[in-house]
Amino acid sequence: MQNDIEKIEKYIDGELGNEDLFNFKNLLSNNPDIKRDYNLGLEINKSILEEDVMALRETLDCLYKDNFFVKRTSSVFTRTRFLYSVAASIALLIATGGLVQRLNNPITDNQAIYEKYYSPYEVSVSYRSGNTEIDRLLFNAFERYEEKNYEQALVFFEEVLQSREEDMATNLYSGITYMEEEKYQKARTSFNKIILNNNNMFIEQAKWYLALCYLRTEKNDDAQLILSEIIKEESYYKEMAVWVLKDLKN
Repeated sequence: MQNDIEKIEKYIDGELGNEDLFNFKNLLSNNPDIKRDYNLGLEINKSILEEDVMALRETLDCLYKDNFFVKRTSSVFTRTRFLYSVAASIALLIATGGLVQRLNNPITDNQAIYEKYYSPYEVSVSYRSGNTEIDRLLFNAFERYEEKNYEQALVFFEEVLQSREEDMATNLYSGITYMEEEKYQKARTSFNKIILNNNNMFIEQAKWYLALCYLRTEKNDDAQLILSEIIKEESYYKEMAVWVLKDLKN
């Protein structure tokens, strides 16, 4: 098996001599297992960009040479088997569409900047389970939020807002929860409500997260406008706003 894998790799890379090449072609025609493994290798090479292949090979070579994986695996786990196992894992991603989707939809500059600066706002308001149904819902919402169970937290926040539409704290945290659920339009609605209210303690936070929403959805002009406002207003987020603007211009 190991020898066959080595031959498949050499055949794909054009490294087989005349006699080995002739023998391998006969094997490829008559052995369904070899043909399957060969097709797997072709699929991998076709589906991964050339630069990604080279980067992967270089990384794997370095890891193997440094005995990073060898120290943690059986001595019979040779370099070829190690490389082939990783290739098989990549093929699984291809089969499920994960790698193909990543190649067709690479991380954009905006997404990279967003991930660099975004983090959910920590719970800064006191909350406890009260006697009313709304208090209990809010308590559950913040608990789920702190547990990073954003899907369930959103259910509770939305129920609270049905009765307390003008609760600015709940609007802020529901907006951030929408962001975690990638519902950016709804998040923008929450933050704009806070900003338009203009009489609460969450305006700075709302502007910061609104700018990030615009950034994540490729609305750079809107993002830059909000970030400029943050800088002029000497907001708590001023320094980070400056950094984001610099990253956008690079």
